[in-house]
Amino acid sequence: MVPPAYLAKIFAGKNVRVNCVSPGGLFNHQPPRFLENYCKKVPLGRMANHDDIKGLMVLLASDAGAYINGENILMDGGLNA
Repeated sequence: MVPPAYLAKIFAGKNVRVNCVSPGGLFNHQPPRFLENYCKKVPLGRMANHDDIKGLMVLLASDAGAYINGENILMDGGLNA
């Protein structure tokens, strides 16, 4: 995998931003026992849903995220905090 920071520098000045989203714990109807155990470990107490990912993608694609470039955004509910 090529780091997003490297590609951000390559495409600098060409009106291209390069970011990476690393979701952790995306809900996909996992077994109840798995969900219970996983959610106990996550500070937000739940798994990510599709709206969580959409929100981040909208931010990155919009003018509100115009200064975010070359980042790997870890989206895991605080699991790795």
